[in-house]
Amino acid sequence: MSSLCALVRSFLLLLTLVSAVNADTPAGAEKRPLTVEDLWNVRRVGPPSVSPDSKWAVVELTTFDMEKDDSSSNLWLLSTNGNQQKQLTNTSGKNSAPKWSPDGQWIAFTSKRGNDDAAQIYVIAPQGGEARRVSHLAMTPSALKWSADSRTIYCIAWTWPDTPDDSSYRKKDKAQKESKVKAIIIDDAQYRYWDRWIADGKRPVIFAIDVAGGKHTNLLAGTGRHLPPFEPSAGDYDVSPDGKELCFVADTVPAIGTDINLDLYTLPLDRKGEPKNITADNQANDTHPVYSPDGQSLAFLRQTIKFFYADRQRLMLHDRTSGQKRELTADLDRSCTNPRWLPDGKRLCFEAEDKGYENVYFVGVQGSGAKSSPTGFSERAMDLARTDRLSVFLRSSFDLPPTVFSHRPGEKESRQIEHFNDALTAQWQLGKVEEVTFKGADDEDVQMWVVYPPDFDPKKKWPLVQVVHGGPHNGIVTDFSFRWNLQLWAARGYVIGCVNFHGSSGFGQKFADSITGDLGAKPLADILKATDWFERQPWIDKKRMAAAGASYGGYLMAWLNGHTDRFKALVCHAGVYSYHSQMASDGIRGRERALGAFPWNDLARVDRQSAQRYAANFKTPTLVLHGEKDFRVPVTQGLEYYNTLKMKGVPARLVYFPDENHWILKPQNSRLWHHEVFAWLDKYIGHGATP
Repeated sequence: MSSLCALVRSFLLLLTLVSAVNADTPAGAEKRPLTVEDLWNVRRVGPPSVSPDSKWAVVELTTFDMEKDDSSSNLWLLSTNGNQQKQLTNTSGKNSAPKWSPDGQWIAFTSKRGNDDAAQIYVIAPQGGEARRVSHLAMTPSALKWSADSRTIYCIAWTWPDTPDDSSYRKKDKAQKESKVKAIIIDDAQYRYWDRWIADGKRPVIFAIDVAGGKHTNLLAGTGRHLPPFEPSAGDYDVSPDGKELCFVADTVPAIGTDINLDLYTLPLDRKGEPKNITADNQANDTHPVYSPDGQSLAFLRQTIKFFYADRQRLMLHDRTSGQKRELTADLDRSCTNPRWLPDGKRLCFEAEDKGYENVYFVGVQGSGAKSSPTGFSERAMDLARTDRLSVFLRSSFDLPPTVFSHRPGEKESRQIEHFNDALTAQWQLGKVEEVTFKGADDEDVQMWVVYPPDFDPKKKWPLVQVVHGGPHNGIVTDFSFRWNLQLWAARGYVIGCVNFHGSSGFGQKFADSITGDLGAKPLADILKATDWFERQPWIDKKRMAAAGASYGGYLMAWLNGHTDRFKALVCHAGVYSYHSQMASDGIRGRERALGAFPWNDLARVDRQSAQRYAANFKTPTLVLHGEKDFRVPVTQGLEYYNTLKMKGVPARLVYFPDENHWILKPQNSRLWHHEVFAWLDKYIGHGATP
């Protein structure tokens, strides 16, 4: 695998040097290691939308200004043969989420311009010119979709159930903003999510906007239903090709947070009927409806285990005439995401993680066996032309920022069709990436990524940093992360290990569910056995080993601290410290299944899995980082851990971000975060080869 990775990387570097559009890097310039600033200099490409005739794709391109601590985005057109890329919009602020109309005449997107109170929907001709504002909503739209006849744009917007029109919405919004009383009265069990309060009563619904006249209609007004108020997206609804029916996702449980059972509801758009639950046969979640091109079928995703977010998502097919449902991916032990119909209506494509890669799969409507063609990269966000056989998608890896490619059936290789970052990436000297498999907990095979420093010499000894992923069920796939970038860490002169421990996604349902009710034991064993593997390598300095992780990975940092002293230093970002006080988290309903019990049902079992229980053993110096707006792992978790370390006399440092959530998302905060993390590691294990 290492030789294959090296071959692929060499080809990519050759391609970028030959085809770079910008001449920012002089020919023959010396390469350099990756820097934090590089992460923010990468021009970030959004999911592509392809024209119906397959000749062009449109993307949102976001650029960051670290000194201004801000970003802007504009739309670019890419010829699918790779010959041209040209800017379509050129304004400050955000021009986001472009969607090509089925008739090919318009590209819809969201933007805040001129006197707009909030971002609105605009359309622009592919030939360019001035964009025209379509929507006049009192709230911000998102998740745009076109009707099949290109006359209507659908979107999601947040409103109150008791504000059916714009005037009532504006009146209530104004009153709340001007009120001197800021208290919130809460009855729901879940009242905030990640970094946003959802206790103000607003709920996401679906609007239809007439493209010609701009009139908008709340399609869910008076139905008593709304989309799940967490991260509403285009995957939460779809409209039939004939424009007569809406299918949307809603929770059958009225109270938010006590229970959850997401189902698919259909609603006649002539409003001559009430919403109908078409997935009442399943007590777990049914999501992501997608109508077939002929309107006869509805594809969707189904889970069967309640309160288990990593349960396998099955691709299902619902016959709209008979009402019968059947699974298309019964022979695939992987979780499906982002289903799309191919234009012929005979097949679907979807994405799934598989052993450290995100692959695109294809399956026939008869369920004839899902297949993919792995490329050694991760591939996602595929869009398909309507009148020609062509796909456009994003490709990425540890070495490659998300890049737009196109592919036609019969072509041996996919084609890179944009070169926004070629000149920048051509400057980088990156480390070798390898896949390693070792025997972990229960003597089962466990995969690990190893990233070497760019100037790695196996005749020397190097420090090790184990980077532990979060979730715990979010497996690490080859991808170019803008937050925890393994190549950036390796560029500091560390060998990086990243284990897809027991519980990780992409290795089957049994593997993912193997840590349920005992969250610490097997992942701990896997990380320590990975450390054993590294210690057997002649190029690792056993006296210079550290570990770092965030979220569940942060939990494992505290867990490691209580169970081993093999590491010279630990880095804990947004880590869970006590599963007792973690009841303050934004999402508590799934914790009963994850831990095996709520604290009041089996206190001893929950306590055994809490890192706090083992505080008497803490002795490893730890850097603790946390954001005030983190509602998933409340900031008090980090404060508890830090205070405990200080009271015990263990060297510790706290980096507190009052303006960040579970992640560090602002450029200058990111620069500070990396500075503190690398300085901490350098203090205890140094960097570069051992002198």
